[in-house]
Amino acid sequence: MTYSKNQDPLKSQLTKHYDAKSLSVTQVNALNELQEKVTKKQSAPRSQAHRTGMALAAMLMLAVSVWTLWGDRHDYGAISAEIAYNHNSQMQMEILSDSFADIDTYLNRLDFSVVMPSQLPVEKWVLLGGRYCSIDGKIAAQLHVKDLDTDRVYTFYQAKLPRGVEAHVDDMVMDVDGVSVSLWEENGLLMGLAK
Repeated sequence: MTYSKNQDPLKSQLTKHYDAKSLSVTQVNALNELQEKVTKKQSAPRSQAHRTGMALAAMLMLAVSVWTLWGDRHDYGAISAEIAYNHNSQMQMEILSDSFADIDTYLNRLDFSVVMPSQLPVEKWVLLGGRYCSIDGKIAAQLHVKDLDTDRVYTFYQAKLPRGVEAHVDDMVMDVDGVSVSLWEENGLLMGLAK
């Protein structure tokens, strides 16, 4: 490429003009500070890979929290199904007695005391007997109780609250395999009545 003769004087004038210009000390210091800030940001651990790692760690923590909160909660349907299964099995009682104290003494392998529930008042219900059973893979008490109003016999269960089951379980009723199962919490125990 060739240049015209007119461009040579322009080039030399521009060179003279910019050679005569210089930055003040303040301007040079300001530029140096900007360069240092940019260099620090680039070398800081906030690189794209670091931000991605932090985001993944946060998502993992959130997933673990959600799993802990909801995954650890117990399935009341599974507990009700186990109670319904035990009820339908109609196993014989190991001890026949109308005394909670007698049954508690006999069922001495339980790591809790069998208690008289407030939802089954003695004026309307009578205890017939008890035996061991399993709820949620843990040893529990299976009791036969009789409703004095209807003269019908029902199966009543007491167990320690399974891991993940909240205290203060509100009364709930589920129908499983033709069995109506009522669940509630009382005295730190899970109570279940199968009809």
